[in-house]
Amino acid sequence: MTAVAPSAEDQAKFLEDALGVVKVQSFQMKRCLDNNKLMDGLKHCSTMLSELRTSNLTPKNYYELYMAIFDALRHVTTYLKEAHQSGRHHLADLYELVQYAGNIVPRLYLMVTVGSVYMEMPDAPVKEIMRDMMEMTRGVQHPTRGLFLRYYLSGQTRNGLPLGTEDGPEGNITDSIQFILTNFIEMNKLWVRLQHQGHSREREKREMERKELRILVGTNLVRLSQLDSVDLNVYQSTILPSVLEQIVSCKDVIAQEYLMEVIIQVFHDDFHLRTLGPFLSATAQLHPKVNVKQIVIALVDRLAAHAAREAENNDEDEASEPATSPKAASVKADEDAEEKPEGETNTEDASGEGEESTDVKEHTEEATEEGEEEEQAAPAPKAPKVRKIRGIPEDVKLFEIFWGKIVELVRFRPDLSIQDITALLVSLINLSLSCYPENLGYADQVLGFAKDKAIEYNENPDLLHKETVSNLQNLLMAPIQHYPSILTLLELPNFPALLALQPYQTRRAIAHAVVGSILKNETILSTPEDVNGILEICSVMVRDQKDGGHNSSPFRNSRNNRGESGSVDPEEFAEEQGQLARIVHLFKSDDADVQAAILSAARRQFGDGGERIRYMFPPLVIQAVKLARRFKKLQDVDEGWEKKCSTLFRFIHQVIQILHGQVDNSDVVLRLFLLAGQSADECGFEDICYEFFVQAFTVYEESISESKAQFQAITLMVGTLRTTSCFNVDHYDTLITKCALHGAKLLKKPDQCRAVYTCSHLWWGTMIVGEQEDGEESVQPYRDGKRVLECLQKALKIADSCMDSITNVELFVEILNRYIYYFEKQNDSVSAEKEIIVCDGEKHGALI
Repeated sequence: MTAVAPSAEDQAKFLEDALGVVKVQSFQMKRCLDNNKLMDGLKHCSTMLSELRTSNLTPKNYYELYMAIFDALRHVTTYLKEAHQSGRHHLADLYELVQYAGNIVPRLYLMVTVGSVYMEMPDAPVKEIMRDMMEMTRGVQHPTRGLFLRYYLSGQTRNGLPLGTEDGPEGNITDSIQFILTNFIEMNKLWVRLQHQGHSREREKREMERKELRILVGTNLVRLSQLDSVDLNVYQSTILPSVLEQIVSCKDVIAQEYLMEVIIQVFHDDFHLRTLGPFLSATAQLHPKVNVKQIVIALVDRLAAHAAREAENNDEDEASEPATSPKAASVKADEDAEEKPEGETNTEDASGEGEESTDVKEHTEEATEEGEEEEQAAPAPKAPKVRKIRGIPEDVKLFEIFWGKIVELVRFRPDLSIQDITALLVSLINLSLSCYPENLGYADQVLGFAKDKAIEYNENPDLLHKETVSNLQNLLMAPIQHYPSILTLLELPNFPALLALQPYQTRRAIAHAVVGSILKNETILSTPEDVNGILEICSVMVRDQKDGGHNSSPFRNSRNNRGESGSVDPEEFAEEQGQLARIVHLFKSDDADVQAAILSAARRQFGDGGERIRYMFPPLVIQAVKLARRFKKLQDVDEGWEKKCSTLFRFIHQVIQILHGQVDNSDVVLRLFLLAGQSADECGFEDICYEFFVQAFTVYEESISESKAQFQAITLMVGTLRTTSCFNVDHYDTLITKCALHGAKLLKKPDQCRAVYTCSHLWWGTMIVGEQEDGEESVQPYRDGKRVLECLQKALKIADSCMDSITNVELFVEILNRYIYYFEKQNDSVSAEKEIIVCDGEKHGALI
């Protein structure tokens, strides 16, 4: 044990000197072996290996030295195999010979080199060689030197491990498993012991160095996962208990976190499904400082991903079949670990050919190379044939197991923060939704637990921690993203309860997600309960909130609210409300009475929205108008349709009046009144229709003052009145006269002229209710040629009074078109007047 580690400059000098020796001795060794001078070659090899005895190098620099020597030893391996097969040297003799090397480190490297080649030969006493090498390597107890020696042993022997099942000197699969397990245990002990090297002030540095060496230990678990003939029974009875026992007993945080992650990643999903109990029990026994949350989440996420893959492959009704175990490529536990050692130029696979990556992610490269060399898949677990649903055997109560263990973990680990608890719950609900999507009780159970914890931590500032808020938002998002129908949320009683406990921004994000899902999937809300439930979930978009967003008038207060955490920009607010308004058109029911109840429920929800009704009430009126037409079509089968329709029009009138009274949106209000009047006309309700038109004129008179808007409103009212057919003469004459008067009072002369000649159409051709000679009422066209002529003459006077000659000519041409129109329609009152307008046109130089 050294008190002071060599400086960086000294490290570089030591490494340079060692690499120089390796280069020289490697060259001499190869030359001797090429000339069949085995003894001289082994002597140079021993001298080269003596450089690995150093204690002056950091693990990263020691790795670079190891790689240089490993490259040279491959030449020795090739030579020994050829020499044995040609009969020049027997490996048994050489195995005895190399044990006479002077120093233990080069002696053991030579033993492993010769012994590993000998294991691959036919009739070799593999079992004895394995036992002997395992015992001899115990002689090196220095953490760094011992780790690399055992790593070399693991990699060199991988191709010679026995895979049979019969007892004998050649060994069997049980011997191979025991060999790897023993090597794993010893390597882990050395790795843990490395923390005690050097001065206590360098603890952080040593922890970093330990993390650089972790792949050396983890490779043993990769070896176990790749062994043929390893089935569920062997894994359950032999491998997992031994590995877990070592992990728990080492009581080292770094080792426990890393090795538990490796177990999750390298072994088959079916193995995990059948061994959840012991694995999770071991998790509860880990060091208190171990990040248990991350371990459990990694396992839950892996099994959830497995279920999702199986669901995509439509394997729900298939019996379990042999599957290929994942190779080390699945080891992703340390994707964000430290960088690979510098100077790595000759990376081979870490299975004994010298790859010394410092990141577990390097198992990916290792597995790829091993797969190419061995061309064999990892063994398939031989599980009994049982029916699987989404890849989960029916007899494995996956959710119940995880639920019990997580609740137990939370109970017995009070040090777990609310951030960790919520992160666990996110993984658990994802597991529930992936494996048991039809069992909503599981998801609701998780949401309920989260709700209880949110209440418990209500006064704790950690509840508002960024990570906690994010986890709870992800928890609420999970069912929204998983189910195509947002109505599923209404079957989760704890969803709205948990949502209500969240801050404004979380509630708003959930509301946006709900609305987005409805629009994307075109989900139909077909009952009042559905509408109330969804709008309650989206209440943050429906009405003002105490903790953020808009107050009674977002636009009025927008300047003051911009700096507040919950404020919403007016443009963003308008876009948000536009999205919400679109879902109103998805409030549909095949039953007209239910549809009426739906609209009533929506009106109650939206009525508290303040400024929001500007966006929400118009689509509500549109839906009500559509419903009125449906009631009209039911007149032959529903005797009470008139009463229902009358009630519906009162509902429409009330909605429009509220809209007009609370927001400044006169143009839209006028259009809605005209639309409602047109709908009432279609249904034959004259009094109601008349009232809607009266309200439209009232809005015009009281609220529309801008000249252009007034002209557009007059044009719109004329066009709508022209479509009516339910008025009697008195009502109709009152309305059209009022319309003409308003047109004649417009501010601009051109607008007056155009409005007046447009109003002339109201006295020619509109269908009204009149009396026939026998006294019966009938619908007939309303025609008053004299009033038409009066309108045209008034328009002529107004046009003639215009000072601008171009506008004057344009208006005369337009009026002439009207004269021609009525002349073609056989209006006798205007037939002679055609000459007058022509003469006037000549007088103004416009027409000849």
